[in-house]
Amino acid sequence: MSTVTTSAPTEVLDRTGSGMRTAVTAAALVGALGSAGYIAGLFLLAGASNAEAQRAPITIVECLLAGLAYVIVAVTLPGLAGVTRLPRWALSLAAAGAAFVGVQGWVYGTMVANLANVLPEDVFEDAGKETFLLNLTLLPSMVLCLAGYVSLAIVGWRRKATSRGASILLILAGLAALLGPFPPVGLLGGLALAWVARSAKPITG
Repeated sequence: MSTVTTSAPTEVLDRTGSGMRTAVTAAALVGALGSAGYIAGLFLLAGASNAEAQRAPITIVECLLAGLAYVIVAVTLPGLAGVTRLPRWALSLAAAGAAFVGVQGWVYGTMVANLANVLPEDVFEDAGKETFLLNLTLLPSMVLCLAGYVSLAIVGWRRKATSRGASILLILAGLAALLGPFPPVGLLGGLALAWVARSAKPITG
């Protein structure tokens, strides 16, 4: 009787941990897939203008997919603190970066695609030129992804809570965020966070 009583909470915790890991892994991989699709589109649609590429249905779907997936990552990632040895503060900081990646993806798939539809191509090209204010819109994503992913990588490495490969990929994702637009950090960050979710060491009594 005592064995059943003792093992029941452990079984519940195991099921909860497995579900949380699966949710983060699945969403992160979908985010990486959407980001990879956008990058591939840059080559597949090389003959099209920038406006044509941005309003292409496949581009819109990829951006919306990445945006929605990263929002799910942002919501579920801190939950790993309850089932792994990773601290909540590091997971929450990384989740904040993921949220801004999600916002970028959604904006690319909606606002940018709409502008590509309604504006003349020369005006759309001018609107996309780099300016201080335009770069400023990318700053939260750059700073939070760099701080969040690198912090999670270092803490996971030092606590031996994540594999070295996952930590290195997280650092690369944080550095990729400095490029600005979401696809590079979306691809590397998605792969890294999925790896972390699957490989992070569980809490032991």
